[in-house]
Amino acid sequence: MIVSIHQPSYFPWLGLLDKIHKSDQFILLDTVQLNDNAFQSRNIFLNHRGDVEYLTIPIVKKDYQSKSIRELKVVDKRWQKKHHGFIIANYKKHPFFDEVYPTIESLYTKEYTFLVDILADSMKMSYNLFDIKTEIILASELEIDNSLTKDDLVLEQLKKVDAETYLSGTGAKAYQDEEKFKKENILLEYQSFSHPQYEQKNANKFELGLSALDMVFNLGTKESRKLLEGTV
Repeated sequence: MIVSIHQPSYFPWLGLLDKIHKSDQFILLDTVQLNDNAFQSRNIFLNHRGDVEYLTIPIVKKDYQSKSIRELKVVDKRWQKKHHGFIIANYKKHPFFDEVYPTIESLYTKEYTFLVDILADSMKMSYNLFDIKTEIILASELEIDNSLTKDDLVLEQLKKVDAETYLSGTGAKAYQDEEKFKKENILLEYQSFSHPQYEQKNANKFELGLSALDMVFNLGTKESRKLLEGTV
């Protein structure tokens, strides 16, 4: 069984969806702290001028650095109005807006208190758009010792789900101790991913690493799924 692990992400980019798609199980790492510089509570989109813009979900900042992602609360509903307005203003004229929009619309009307619920819902919506069948497991449900870090934390989670293979991002090569995985009889593999290019409406040049929503608004679910399969 192939397992991958990653923090939740707001409408994730294609690289993360590719890793999840290649896995039998995906552990959603909701027990770590929020990384302000990563794509967890935010992501990148293109506006109608072809410029990159960040959409960020604001959280209650009080003591947030001492809390896990699953404990963080959102400030209020204003982010929903802002993000929804951005999607309408900048993607409504895209070829497949009418196909994609009904899948994501409820994210901007549903009542939310915790950030993790928003992120998890956005990921499930992305699953639906790309027809990803991988099982999601919350790290918080595995009863892991959260004082563990890096390899030890990863391995403890993998053992909890009886993983045979761990599909890791390439960035972890810099610090992962491959011998630890061998001792636990878990095969360590690194993701191989090359971002496909596609026609981005209004783009001045092709922009890598956008939220995968950009792809489905431009290509529709059928062609987007083919491109995802092509990265396997």
